[in-house]
Amino acid sequence: MVKTLIFVIWSAAAIPPLSGGDFNWHLPAGFPLPIAGANVQTEAKFDLGRRLFYDKRLSLSETQSCADCHQQRLAFSDGRARAVGSTGQQHSRNAMTLTNAAYNTTYTWDNIRVRTLEQQALVPMFNQHPVELGVKGHEEEIESRFRGDLARFRAAFPGQRRPISLENIANALAAFERALISGRSPYDRLVYGGEEKALSPSEWRGMQLFFSQRASCSGCHRGFNFSGDVRYAGKRDEARGS
Repeated sequence: MVKTLIFVIWSAAAIPPLSGGDFNWHLPAGFPLPIAGANVQTEAKFDLGRRLFYDKRLSLSETQSCADCHQQRLAFSDGRARAVGSTGQQHSRNAMTLTNAAYNTTYTWDNIRVRTLEQQALVPMFNQHPVELGVKGHEEEIESRFRGDLARFRAAFPGQRRPISLENIANALAAFERALISGRSPYDRLVYGGEEKALSPSEWRGMQLFFSQRASCSGCHRGFNFSGDVRYAGKRDEARGS
């Protein structure tokens, strides 16, 4: 039963891990290469994005950074039932996790048109209902705060005459968030590492129930990311058959 269950899970999730370009992805076993699109993933862009992610200058009040709502210790969420923006305004929903967000097909809770991390990074900047970072109407002021970081922006976006822009800030944030990949949980060590003792007896029972017809959890939460549809480099386009 144990080996059969492992085979079923592996068959549904097995994807050849890839790497390439000038960025070291450090991908866990079984996890494919994320799609960066036109926003080419580089070490300089990732480094800039990481700094911006924790930088409170990105909010109008300079009191909140991306990391305040997306805390690493809480799987890049904040543990709140309803997030709170830089003005203290309470949101109608919680802050979504950024862990493995690189593979999502859509972002945010209610807008399926947000399909890239680059687009998503602009949402908290410009959102007004509710206010999150409060950038809208203060674009030039926010950009001016980063003039002292010109060298980092030039390294991340070489050849650009005006590298400090909100668009490039969003691109750098996306490059950082795209690399927030987690794949070394006990479940991952079982499926991709073959460690049969990675799960406790109760976790084994829970996994069997999760994949059972009785609970049918895996009907919606399927694939290596348990999120249903995913995007990654080399994925077959089932609609086009290629």
